[in-house]
Amino acid sequence: MANKQTSGYGFGESNIANKEIKNSPIQDAEQKTIDLINKNPNGTSITKFSEGINKQLTEYLPIVKQEIAEYEKIKAKGSETEGYSEAIDGINKAEKKLIGLNNDFEGAAVKRKQLLDTQVGGTYAASNTNEQTSNFHNFANGTFSEMARIIEDSAGMPRLMYGAMPYDEVDVGGNYSFDLEDLIDEVMSETLELAHGPSAISIDNYYDVVRPNLEKKIKKLIRGEDGKSAVKDYMYQNPELIDAFISNQTGKKITDDFKKSEEYDLFYNLNKEDGDFNEGFVETVLGIHDAEFQKRESAKPNKEVEKTQSQLADELIKKYRK
Repeated sequence: MANKQTSGYGFGESNIANKEIKNSPIQDAEQKTIDLINKNPNGTSITKFSEGINKQLTEYLPIVKQEIAEYEKIKAKGSETEGYSEAIDGINKAEKKLIGLNNDFEGAAVKRKQLLDTQVGGTYAASNTNEQTSNFHNFANGTFSEMARIIEDSAGMPRLMYGAMPYDEVDVGGNYSFDLEDLIDEVMSETLELAHGPSAISIDNYYDVVRPNLEKKIKKLIRGEDGKSAVKDYMYQNPELIDAFISNQTGKKITDDFKKSEEYDLFYNLNKEDGDFNEGFVETVLGIHDAEFQKRESAKPNKEVEKTQSQLADELIKKYRK
């Protein structure tokens, strides 16, 4: 597809809703991530213990060490001493506290590196919600680590908390999967060869064998909740398609002024959670392939691939504008 949008959340030039959105906390968090990466072109140094958490550690660790010391005194008196078993259990639990907390710090550092790599690679899905995007950038740029707290859970085990939840439960959204897009591009090239190439097949062979297999491949990728997300991701990753969908919803032409409006921004974000893009998607894709066999024009593979992919975009746009 032409004009693919693969960078960040999608509030680039074509998706700025208005000045308030541009200066929103999401945009500020994203800019902080970008600035951090730009200042460290050779890679960002990620410390396991942030400046903000060090103070809490200096308060928490002595308490746990004191617990261990008290239990060790009882243990040293021998197994016949009253409270010996409880002391052993206490030592084990205290050590588990330290190990678990250390694992949280290491896990958070690894996660943050992964998110920064995602930002650098430009693979963060444009279909992620505002909340996910805000979490993503605040995690990646270190804001969360500076605001982190150490809180013991109901079992008395300390956890590294980002906001109201453990660091590993923060919803940061996901990466864009190219599986559906790659399949659509791949089968488009195959159809062009089968329809127009030197080893072109009959239209009967296409409808009896090739088309049913193609339909199965596409349906396999868009079935279930994961498949629904794949189509949604595909739509948002190609801005002309989501714009056509919004145009159908609102009955309005997608102009530059409309894209700067609160109404456009409302539909753009609501569709991330409630939009259903699967209906008619397979039929629309298959229709493009059918057309290639029906017209039987001479094919120049490279140019035809580009042309037909553009045609697919046009057909999807027509569908969502109906």
